[in-house]
Amino acid sequence: MGSRIVDLYENEEEERSKKWEVFLEQYSELGQLKSPSKSDAETTELKTNQTLESSADENVSSDNKPTNDDQTDSVPENVVSEPPKPKKPVVQNWAEVRSSLNPIEDMMCRRVKKRSNTKNEPKSSDEEHVESIQEVEPTSKDSNELTDNEDSNSFPWKELESLVRGGVPKDLRGEAWQAFVGVKARRVEGYYQNLLDGIDTCFNHANSNLQDEISGEKETRVPVPEICKKQIEKDLQRTFPGHPALNEEGRNSLRRLLLAYARHNPDVGYCQGMNFFAAMLLLMMPEENAFWTLMGMIDDYFDGYFTKDMIESQVDQLVFEDLLRERYPNLVDYFDHVGVQMGWICGPWFLSIFVHMIPWESVLRVWDVIFFEGNRAMLLRTALALMELYGPDLGTAMDAGDTIILLQSLLGSTFDSSNLVVTACISFSDVTEDTLQKLRQKHRPDVIAAVEERIKGEHLRKSSKGLANKLYSFKHEREPLVRELSIKQGIRDKRSDRDSSDLMSPLKRDVSYNLEPINEKVDSLPDTQDQVMWLKAQLCSMLEDKRSATVRAEELETALMEMAQQDNRLELSAKIELMEQDLYELQQLLSDKKEQEKAMLEVLVRVEQEQKVTEDARRSAERDAAAQRYLVNVLEEKYEQAMTSLAQMEKRVVMAESMLEATLQYNSSQVKAQATPGNIPPESVKDNNTTKRTGILPFGLGWRDKNKGKQPNTESKSTNETSGSDQD
Repeated sequence: MGSRIVDLYENEEEERSKKWEVFLEQYSELGQLKSPSKSDAETTELKTNQTLESSADENVSSDNKPTNDDQTDSVPENVVSEPPKPKKPVVQNWAEVRSSLNPIEDMMCRRVKKRSNTKNEPKSSDEEHVESIQEVEPTSKDSNELTDNEDSNSFPWKELESLVRGGVPKDLRGEAWQAFVGVKARRVEGYYQNLLDGIDTCFNHANSNLQDEISGEKETRVPVPEICKKQIEKDLQRTFPGHPALNEEGRNSLRRLLLAYARHNPDVGYCQGMNFFAAMLLLMMPEENAFWTLMGMIDDYFDGYFTKDMIESQVDQLVFEDLLRERYPNLVDYFDHVGVQMGWICGPWFLSIFVHMIPWESVLRVWDVIFFEGNRAMLLRTALALMELYGPDLGTAMDAGDTIILLQSLLGSTFDSSNLVVTACISFSDVTEDTLQKLRQKHRPDVIAAVEERIKGEHLRKSSKGLANKLYSFKHEREPLVRELSIKQGIRDKRSDRDSSDLMSPLKRDVSYNLEPINEKVDSLPDTQDQVMWLKAQLCSMLEDKRSATVRAEELETALMEMAQQDNRLELSAKIELMEQDLYELQQLLSDKKEQEKAMLEVLVRVEQEQKVTEDARRSAERDAAAQRYLVNVLEEKYEQAMTSLAQMEKRVVMAESMLEATLQYNSSQVKAQATPGNIPPESVKDNNTTKRTGILPFGLGWRDKNKGKQPNTESKSTNETSGSDQD
């Protein structure tokens, strides 16, 4: 069976490669016709870039070089004689696609540029200046647009689409993916190496908006968080373990690729599952090509999927639920009845892009169409196709867990990738990007509102934690507060007394701890009047401090009362007790279930043993029956042989009797002939005959005589009956 599947895959691969070879040979002339018209623009662009780079290098070198006057003074001899420092190794893992794919690559690069041009961005003065130049010379732009439209109209998109849906050959798949993504239009020279080095540079590329966005992203590069680094190191060992291409060097390139993308897009950083995307790309293309392909896939096709909030992923889940409810309402009702949420099913599909969900060949076929179409429509069509293929088989499950497990097992058997792609592209051809965008616009506000509410809830939880921290600090800093409250209480008690001496007594008592330095300072003053004035000033300041302390104590008391009102520890403890009781009951139920399961297993083991015994008895009975049937057949054969031999013996006996009668008649005739001349008495003749008979048949014919005796009786009965009938 396995060899047949391998042969089938090999035959399909040969057919695909032949079709693609014929197609690329037919339409490679388009790229050859376009190359002369583009050569001038490309050469001029290369020249301008080279001049800009050379001028920048000259400026840097001129800034770093010392002047002629300062050479002898500022540069010592030992510094000049030092050898140059070794440079960091530069990753040069970039390769162009084959020339036969140039027409497809050019078309896809135009698609990328159109998408980048449609983004609404604030215009700077330089861009307005460029637009004014273009208004002065509109003929070049119009001519380029006309040529692009003519080329796109003349290009066989339908034929290419049918080829992509039929599958891309494995030898061509990596380069075809790069052409579909438009890596050539996305790439910025040196950007990947700068991400690896952590160097912030500025690129001068005026013909690509994407390059301008990348070069002007941030002045300071955001470092990769330690959490991302640790998670990447963990996931490196889990990525296709045992694959020969992912040895030490392969894992190093995978690490560099993931860290570079995390530094490129800090909003996404690193998510679990991206290691498999990057590893798949590294298995088919060089390192830098894989980086630009991954960037185009995540930043463009799956924009908003792998951010912190995952808004677009949640929106697509709601869109998929609407599409499924529209086409298969009974299946959705079954999911609702069982308790399966749609996010449990399609969430892992969308976030993994079906990696580790369906077989490898089917994943690659789905990715072919996704890269070619440049959007996520194929993702939802594939999910609908899987529901169409395996939805009717899910009715046997009894609960949510069984449903998900059954669906996972069914997805693992999707070896017919052609059937899956054909079902997705033909049966759900009406699921286009335009319809999906309308549904996304419908659900996106709800998802954003839910995310904002969740963020507000997190802020409330954080604020409640802050309130708890304040309560904790208040409890641990209660000693000065108790002192202040005692001061307040003392002041209130003494307000009933109007005597000034009584009023001053609590103050003296409260400030007794710092009277010694005050007395020293009072004694240092020369005049008693000055001492009295200074003491009055100190008394006023202390009274103000007391008033502020009382106000603070009142505020803290009100805060404490509010915190006590907000304290719900009793409710939480009651809930915890209820939850503990529920947990205890659930544990008991679990133990009961385990005991029942053990009993059922024992019963099943006994039944299996009895079944084995009955099977052995049945087999032995079948063997005995077969032996009995064999013996019956043997006995029947022997019986038939005996009957045939008996029939032959009867024939021989009949012949012998006939011969005997003939001899007897012959002898009787001779006796009669002899008796007539000599008159021999008949008694002697009878004696001779009897002696001759006994001599002729020594074995005897008793059974024959019995039969003959029966025959005459029957003959006599028949004669009597005939005679009786004659008399009547």
